[in-house]
Amino acid sequence: METDDDMGTDDEMGLVELFGYDKLERELILRQNNFSSSSSLYDAINDDRDEMTPEEAYSYSEQVLKSDGFDVSDIPGVNCFHQILPCNIDYNYDKYKRYSQLAIDEYNRRFKDANAELEFVKVLKAMGQASRGIRYYLTFVAKDLGDGGEIKTYQAVVLDGIDSETADSFRLKPPEDERDSGSRGRQWFWQNHLCNGETCCI
Repeated sequence: METDDDMGTDDEMGLVELFGYDKLERELILRQNNFSSSSSLYDAINDDRDEMTPEEAYSYSEQVLKSDGFDVSDIPGVNCFHQILPCNIDYNYDKYKRYSQLAIDEYNRRFKDANAELEFVKVLKAMGQASRGIRYYLTFVAKDLGDGGEIKTYQAVVLDGIDSETADSFRLKPPEDERDSGSRGRQWFWQNHLCNGETCCI
């Protein structure tokens, strides 16, 4: 006879197999916003709907498509599979700096023969998404040493996975007037993360 504990374990395994997501990963994202499981704010947030209203789903999809996941607002009261959530970079800035540096190091490794080199300056924004670990959508500033030290804004997708941390994608942040032009794909230096149904949870 199955116990409640056995059922919970089976349910969580099913979530991981189907979606690459479990409730522990969501809690990790919440903790990065300084929401501890003992706080009333955490309890309020964790008592969420698992579906968006049509209006919320439309707004969320528009933001994901427009920004490729790098600029998405939180939806209070919603806990959805693969939902992208804003992270509080002030709470653990060094972590987001390290992930940004990891992406820069990968860029410098890939383009060293082209005399291209970047130097980290500052993290501007981070989003988190549960995905067999946590996928971070980072926006940060760096010096382009191959272009006279010009300060530029970059975006990277870094996966903090079960066994490793990898910089999946990297690009210059597209200008605001190009974000709706359908030309975003040409901006990527490399791109390996998924921008499809796994990004959107509707």
